[in-house]
Amino acid sequence: MEFRVVDRRSLDEDDWSDLVGTGSFFHTIHWADVCVAGLPRGVEAVFLCGYETGRLVAGMPAVITRHFGMRSFYAMPYGTYGHALFREATPERKRGFYGHLLDHLRAGGYSRIVITDFNGGLGGIDRDFLEQRDCFTHVISLNGDGEHTPPDKKLNGHIRSGQRALTEIVRIDDGDRLDEFYRLYSLTERRHGAVRPLYRKRFFRALLEKLGGSSMLYWNGLNEGGRLVGSCINFIHGDTLFNWQTVSDYENRHLKPNHVLLADAIERGAATGVKMVNLGASPENAHGLIDYKERWGGKRVDYAFYVAASGLRRLLRR
Repeated sequence: MEFRVVDRRSLDEDDWSDLVGTGSFFHTIHWADVCVAGLPRGVEAVFLCGYETGRLVAGMPAVITRHFGMRSFYAMPYGTYGHALFREATPERKRGFYGHLLDHLRAGGYSRIVITDFNGGLGGIDRDFLEQRDCFTHVISLNGDGEHTPPDKKLNGHIRSGQRALTEIVRIDDGDRLDEFYRLYSLTERRHGAVRPLYRKRFFRALLEKLGGSSMLYWNGLNEGGRLVGSCINFIHGDTLFNWQTVSDYENRHLKPNHVLLADAIERGAATGVKMVNLGASPENAHGLIDYKERWGGKRVDYAFYVAASGLRRLLRR
């Protein structure tokens, strides 16, 4: 196998998109472009590619960041999926690609390495310098008839209550509502204990600039009296809808914005042929959030991510 690290400008987009057909939205060129445009300056996207007889047969996307002179490798940032993808994942092909990948990571001079391995490909590989950490998401399987009725009666009651309220579901395709959204996002982050929001406003602006109006992004909001009281960002790729960010103002919880918007997003996904809804990772001790996802019919799916940090990085804790 020939192994190459390909920059964004040199990547054959059609070839990569064909490979990513079996992957997640977070493997796409579109997500890499959003990350480069939306994260702090000095970020670049690279694509680790394996070729056989000139044909792309394996690949992993990654984002490289620079901070105080230190380079970090993320596949992909903030826990989004970046595991390796294969055309016909034969044992020989997997061994060849992972061998090259690990050699590259060892020799790359990275102060931090993070790989979110949703498909478990690294599980059987000798990766002595990477520490494994376990996490999980919840996935709803849709029945294919264009509808989804959560199994929990109480939750269904909350959905119906929210749908009867004097509110309106709107689609967010441009930056007109970005300030309103970011206020809700910041409130939600603080409610969850964050000292400061994980994403800056520029990240969401980049998302709209790269994907606004496309079939891959379904970003809805709930209006009440002309103001935004909740919003929900979802990505659609292949047979999966990824529920990525759901935000709201707790003072308006009686309007059930989270329930109404997720129900609307699932309905949208089902209408486009989606078979699964990925509700995203949960902290192990977030029992209320886990219970909420299970009430929607979400089933726990475990996966791993792998991390490594240089001695200096551990010392600085950055």
